[in-house]
Amino acid sequence: MKISKRLKAICDLVPENSKVIDVGADHALTDIYLTKHKNCQCLATDISKEAIKQALKNIDKYKVKIETKVTNGLNDINLKDQIIIISGMGSHTIMEILNKKITNDIIISSHKNVHLIRKFMQKKGYHIEKEIAIYDKHYYVITYYKYGKKRKINNVISPFLTSNKEHMNYLFKYYQMKSDKETKKLKKIKYKYLVKKLTNYK
Repeated sequence: MKISKRLKAICDLVPENSKVIDVGADHALTDIYLTKHKNCQCLATDISKEAIKQALKNIDKYKVKIETKVTNGLNDINLKDQIIIISGMGSHTIMEILNKKITNDIIISSHKNVHLIRKFMQKKGYHIEKEIAIYDKHYYVITYYKYGKKRKINNVISPFLTSNKEHMNYLFKYYQMKSDKETKKLKKIKYKYLVKKLTNYK
């Protein structure tokens, strides 16, 4: 099956044979791919009944076994031993969903304000286990968070991005597109100064 570059990047971060909760699953293509290609057990959730109806059509089309649930965020879900995926939402919605006591591994792909999520996740006791930046019609930063303060989270960037030139290039473009007060300082920075500036940015 063919999925977008962004969804494929999210799936690549998920270990094989994982139990996954996909919050805001929409069409459930992420869950279908993980089930077919990584032997994962997935629960596709969405606040929209119509979205779940479409998800069920896709699940039937690809002949896979995936649970679905209409719910708001993580409400009424057993979180034990599950990896949580939250993508395709704004930062404030993501933080509202995660504003509870949890210690699960979490993969986040926010449409904007990545730095706000970093601050939020650090306060919750998380560190960045892995991170990538990609271009798929828009620029995205996709982060795998793990509970435990293994290392301090920089509000803007992680060593996973600074060590990869392609990821840094995407990240540069990502921040150039931003307009909120936290990232205005970065908009006119030349690429060769980006690593030093972002690493020291507060």
